[in-house]
Amino acid sequence: MLPTIDYKQIKSGIIDSHAHLLLEYCADGPDELDCKSLERFKEDQRQVIQRSVDVNVKQIVNPGVDLQSIPELMDLADQHEQIYIAVGLHPHNAKDWTQEAERSLRKAAEHPKVVGIGECGLDFYYNNSSPESQVNALRAQMRIAKELNKPLIIHCRDAFDQLKGLLGEEGNGLKGVLHCFTGDPQILSSFEEFDLYVSFSGIVTFPNAKNVQAAAKVARRERLLVETDCPYLAPQKVRGKKNEPAYVWMVAEKLAELREASLADIARTCCDNARTLFKLPEVG
Repeated sequence: MLPTIDYKQIKSGIIDSHAHLLLEYCADGPDELDCKSLERFKEDQRQVIQRSVDVNVKQIVNPGVDLQSIPELMDLADQHEQIYIAVGLHPHNAKDWTQEAERSLRKAAEHPKVVGIGECGLDFYYNNSSPESQVNALRAQMRIAKELNKPLIIHCRDAFDQLKGLLGEEGNGLKGVLHCFTGDPQILSSFEEFDLYVSFSGIVTFPNAKNVQAAAKVARRERLLVETDCPYLAPQKVRGKKNEPAYVWMVAEKLAELREASLADIARTCCDNARTLFKLPEVG
């Protein structure tokens, strides 16, 4: 269900800078039941990927959330030229961080289509892992990202102050993105001292997301990204459905509205920024 706009006429296409296309994915699901019902691509993964191609989604960054899914991440990247991956341990899974986990992550990062480290970060809302284990895992992944010169894909929920403190300690030489940004303009401006991009998801289309919309209006043009964070957070026009990369256009449309810009301008800007951050190749 997409609007009648012919996205193929937008020369730049668009890049979904953060999607989860695994057969089963439930890192952010509210409970196990939710994971077992709608929020996965077990039945339609190939169709979802093809639909993104059909609406001119040029490239997709597909981050990992655990170590077990790394083989599937690599298979998808190997099978689809436009899919790139990141490897990391989500804060929900931070309790699993060990020296062996670090070795596995470093080994996986050698894959030629790994363009980032993450998704990792802090989530003090669910606290599926203890705050201490989250900080430990994030700090380690920050150091890996710097050593490998790859951007860090940062998840942050109810932990902006703690994240800023860690960046103050470990952020020298670190680049990355505040993915699925949920803060207000003041929070956004507090991170401008760091080498970070900011990515907006379907949340920015929700009528009650006034703080996020205010941040989207003032985010620096050269740091702006769009994402779906699928299978969750479907934009307002398709809210309640399983999200997918094709819907990233709806996020871009909302940004164009908020920033009083054309959709083509937003799409081109976000493509340029994503390629700069993740070192993605240009495509025809």
